[in-house]
Amino acid sequence: MLLELFGGIFTRSLALLGDAGHMLTDSMALALSYLAMQWSKKPATSKKTFGYHRFEILAALINGLSLLAISGYIAYEAVQRFFHPVEVKSISLIIIASAGFIGNLAGVLLLRHENHDNLNIRGAFLHLLGDMLSSIGVIAGGLIIYLTGWNAVDSIIGVMIAGVVLRSAIGLIIESSDVLLEAVPRDIDIAQLKKSAEAVAGVREFHDIHIWSIKSGLRALSAHVLVGDISARESQSIVSSVRIMLKERYNISHTTIEVECDACKDDSCDYKN
Repeated sequence: MLLELFGGIFTRSLALLGDAGHMLTDSMALALSYLAMQWSKKPATSKKTFGYHRFEILAALINGLSLLAISGYIAYEAVQRFFHPVEVKSISLIIIASAGFIGNLAGVLLLRHENHDNLNIRGAFLHLLGDMLSSIGVIAGGLIIYLTGWNAVDSIIGVMIAGVVLRSAIGLIIESSDVLLEAVPRDIDIAQLKKSAEAVAGVREFHDIHIWSIKSGLRALSAHVLVGDISARESQSIVSSVRIMLKERYNISHTTIEVECDACKDDSCDYKN
């Protein structure tokens, strides 16, 4: 990052300065991601019964917002350069951008096999991937300037980098916001889940369904299940079968299911009037 910062000032390259700014934001974002993962391991308390899992989601949201800000800055500076072009030192630009590419590539390789279902890790990976792609763009721009003398390509590359960063930012912001707003996970169809639950033997109706994510990969559900005229032991067996189905088909591990019945054989079951 420091190499590209001073290199951008020396070569007068907007693309290189933008890449350095991008890497600065990413360095802070990676540090935030690491701290969030450590904080999320703290045990639950009587005041925070779900623990600190949401720290990961907050970090992902902040990462997305930082990406959004840096893409806007790069695009703004690129537009300014279209009207006020400057000469760029292409050879130095290529050498410095190549060093940046090697560093970013190493980071991408380190994270490529990690759990990308985790929004926080995915955010870190996207930051590094965006840096690597922008370094490639800077190198390409340097080669074009060296071969043709067309300095305006530096601004064009800057806009392209901003576009890549913007796309990552929007996706990360939307996904992390969905978790914070307790939206239904994208891969779950409630209507289909309801049918799956009602296909379990003994279930007459599955309703009042609420599904949300506590953090990436940790899903919760609350619902009511209507059963027939059976004992409490039999009803709990049905609930157990429903929970197994939810875990196996929809990866929902935290469930709260209330039993309702038309008439019960003992007082341990709620009545539905």
